[in-house]
Amino acid sequence: MDADHLEAIPAQDPGDAFEETCWGLLRRRYPPEKLVYLPADMGGDCGIEGYSTDGIAYQCYADRDSLTLRHRTDKQKTKLYNDTAKLKTYASRLEGVLDGLILEHYFLMVPEYHAVELVEYANKRAQAVRGYGLSFIGQNFSIKIKTPTDYPAEVRAAQIDASAKAMVPSPKVADEQVSLFSTEKPQLVGVMERKLSVLEEGSPGANIVVVRDRFIRAFLAKEQVMEALREWPDTWEAIELRRQLRQDYLDLESELSAESPDRRMLNLIKEYQADLETNVGGIRQPDAQTLALGQVGEWLMRCPLRFRTVS
Repeated sequence: MDADHLEAIPAQDPGDAFEETCWGLLRRRYPPEKLVYLPADMGGDCGIEGYSTDGIAYQCYADRDSLTLRHRTDKQKTKLYNDTAKLKTYASRLEGVLDGLILEHYFLMVPEYHAVELVEYANKRAQAVRGYGLSFIGQNFSIKIKTPTDYPAEVRAAQIDASAKAMVPSPKVADEQVSLFSTEKPQLVGVMERKLSVLEEGSPGANIVVVRDRFIRAFLAKEQVMEALREWPDTWEAIELRRQLRQDYLDLESELSAESPDRRMLNLIKEYQADLETNVGGIRQPDAQTLALGQVGEWLMRCPLRFRTVS
């Protein structure tokens, strides 16, 4: 991916809990006596946020205000330069903190990164740090870029107790994609339209075309989220299990439910979102909402979600 591509891709906000997430993973990886946390607000801003006794220094960084991936990559490089330069500036303090421990690796932990140039830059900075002649830097000192996906076992454990959330980009669906779907999948859209036509009875004045397009957009957004969640396989599989369990119940529910179509759809969205938030470790509330809306849209097109009229 070159610079032009990076400039054209919007950067997604990773949220405000990344540092907490990182240290939660590290605390699962190491017993307490083998991990030391040095928060900046306790005077620990020496270029590292902490270290493990196997010789790895850790620094977490989640830029939230970049507009494009080019901006984000440049800021990650700047962060890496500034913090590794502090290793020399605060060498005396770090010698006292490390107490004879030799650092063999420096991990810059980020939500994700998008360019080989960042890895290349990390190697250059490692060479520069080795040249500082610091007593606590190993002869083969290296700098690596790490993301939570490098800690799959710890992420799975964190997801079980819901302390770690799968970080996926916010879905973006253009109007053209909605129109194209209607053109390319007329049978699916036709099924949805026939089901939605009953809304005119229970909700006079409801704009079926607007509702249809809203569900198509929601379905396409759901597909984007699910594709991104393949990087978080335990969360993906848990969502699939909840979907199948709820889907298996829909046929009988469609035969027996006397709820009006509009109320039934709204309740189904709310109930399925609540089910995901309760039973899927690692899912964020906005993603659960996106999945619930989109899944109901898919059920309107593809499976036995239907409505019966009651005289």
